Amino acid sequence: MLKRLLSLLAQAWIILGISVLLLFLSDQLLRLVLPAPVGDAPLDATMQAPPREQADAVAADGWISQYWREHAASRYTEWHSYVYWRRRAYAGELIHIDAHGFRQTPHLQPRAERHIWLFGGSTVWGTGNRDSGTLAAQLEQVYLERAPELGVRVDNFGESGYVSRQSLTAFQSALSCPEAPADLAIFLDGANDVFAALQTGTAGLPQNEDNRRREFNSSRQAGQLLRSWLLRLEGIMRLAGVSSGTIAEADLPALAQAIAKHYFSQIKQAQALAMRFDVDLIYLWQPTAFDRNPPRGDEAAIVGASSALHVQLQRLSTQQVATLHQRAQLSPILPLADLPGILDATADPVFFDFVHLSEAGQRVLAEQLYQLSHEKLRLRTARQLPLAQCPDRPLG
Repeated sequence: MLKRLLSLLAQAWIILGISVLLLFLSDQLLRLVLPAPVGDAPLDATMQAPPREQADAVAADGWISQYWREHAASRYTEWHSYVYWRRRAYAGELIHIDAHGFRQTPHLQPRAERHIWLFGGSTVWGTGNRDSGTLAAQLEQVYLERAPELGVRVDNFGESGYVSRQSLTAFQSALSCPEAPADLAIFLDGANDVFAALQTGTAGLPQNEDNRRREFNSSRQAGQLLRSWLLRLEGIMRLAGVSSGTIAEADLPALAQAIAKHYFSQIKQAQALAMRFDVDLIYLWQPTAFDRNPPRGDEAAIVGASSALHVQLQRLSTQQVATLHQRAQLSPILPLADLPGILDATADPVFFDFVHLSEAGQRVLAEQLYQLSHEKLRLRTARQLPLAQCPDRPLG
């Protein structure tokens, strides 16, 4: 009898596994066959974005294929309180993540007498860039070339998907460590704030927050947990006619205004913390391919193939940030820096998707950050800071 029962359980397990596999394959097929929700309609249906590793901005990078293999291997994240997630430790040839979950900067500056903390999402983390090509690494390199006497070291606090509030939270956590803080904190945010707001129609939330809410609320209810899992099957949901909750075009101006107001509220909170801890502060609204005028090479296809609502919301949000900036009188903290215009100064493509920059594009951005920050750092007193042991800071 026991042998027969075990045989039946084994068969049931096999049937369940096959059923789940068929459900997954059916979902993927339906995603390809069924039309995307109206809110996902591209700006130009005749355009097709290139694969990221084949885009004009990175096509000449001989290491790019290896990079994406390492990126896939290093993308696994772990729960971290307050900020939600950071990556697991990883050691490849092009990507290194330390035991605290931060992207490592290969420090070339022999003297660490002044420190910069760099916060943001995946562009700051360095998606598409080697360790030596991230914004943090290139900013440190620019300082080494132009002002070696300052002894500037840059630490990378960026993480994929972070919105401005997560960057602020990471800053707050880093300040709570027992070691002395940095001299200057630079924040490059905005694109993830827009994308997260597009998901829910609400400004100020992290990305994919609805998934976390459903999973938490259903943790002790099997039916709700199953429903939460099924809602992730986009193709099946399209077939069932379940709405994705995409916002209407008419709602975009009000949402863009809410995004800009939330962004400025983060600046004000960061300003209060920075003053208390004697840290200089620079905030910059992130440039995207949607802002470039005109796009170069296949950047036009990248923009055209993007969701029309996404393109419009990003552009409207950028306009709202500029409008509020004129009223807020935050110029020392939010400099009047036209980052899209700075990128327009180069004739080459710099975006390989709507937001991520090639290493050449990061160099252009690093040059601008140097211009905005070096006078502040010249006024700071040189000091030797110990390596951080606190888990809320890079190991150094």
